Amino acid sequence: MQETVQSATDYTKERQAELVGNTLQRFVFENSDIRGEIVSLDSSWQSVLKRRAYPPAIRILLGEITAAAILLSATIKIDGTLAIQFKGKSKLQLLISETTNSSTFRAMAKWKNNDEINQKDTHLLNNGVLAVTITPRESGQPYQGLVEVGEKSIQEAVENYMEKSEQLTTRLWLASDDQKIAGILLQKLPKNYDAESEAWNRITTLASTITDEELLTLNPKNILRRLFHEETIRIFEEQKIDFSCSCSEERTEQMLQSLGEMEARSILAEQDSVDITCEFCGKKYIYSSSGVDRIFSNRTGETIQKPSDAVN
Repeated sequence: MQETVQSATDYTKERQAELVGNTLQRFVFENSDIRGEIVSLDSSWQSVLKRRAYPPAIRILLGEITAAAILLSATIKIDGTLAIQFKGKSKLQLLISETTNSSTFRAMAKWKNNDEINQKDTHLLNNGVLAVTITPRESGQPYQGLVEVGEKSIQEAVENYMEKSEQLTTRLWLASDDQKIAGILLQKLPKNYDAESEAWNRITTLASTITDEELLTLNPKNILRRLFHEETIRIFEEQKIDFSCSCSEERTEQMLQSLGEMEARSILAEQDSVDITCEFCGKKYIYSSSGVDRIFSNRTGETIQKPSDAVN
């Protein structure tokens, strides 16, 4: 790793060329039981932002929790989904990012609309709870771990979760803006912890010198050169990460069934149709009277679908 590191200034000239770098980069330190990952999303992150006008403070936290979810999903081998969800008691009500086999993701947030949401002294994470939920695709029950957030960052809450629930010492560095999100994860492998303490301290100290600007402007391999040019690192093939929503007509109809026929017909009487908008991707599912009849009588029929931006 002796190549020249690309500077943040140089990167500015190449910004547009880099807007296809939706990747997860795995790596290991050859002489230490430490593994790492770097996630970098630009156009796929913008696919999330274009569906809703998130306030800047919400946008940053949603980007951080999305980067954290993708990084965690790559460390926990599952055939299914991993979701990180924050529930707040202040102006921020919900953050959620869900990944599928660490190759696709979706994310959304809910908040109270008021003028205080972007004040600098607003503690949006105050007294909230962070949940990590793992749902197998085929069999088995979902597993969920909870950790209180207080006024801590998303980064600290996830680190705390990994230590308590997975017994894995983990460090994260996360950054987000309206163009890109990025993050680094370092993790001790579960063996020879005492012997690895010196290497762990050295490597995490080096990683702590990364700035948000560098995370958001340098590509993953240049970040590795910038931080660990004196270490021996094995880099694996990049993995593509795409935005993708798992909403479907089947899931929407199941939700209507759980709502109940009386409530569905009440909405139908008021609005002439039952309109359901996916809060992740903005797709609208519109059920007419015949569609509601079909759902609650198991008759076959058609449902109108049309894309639409979700509204807050």
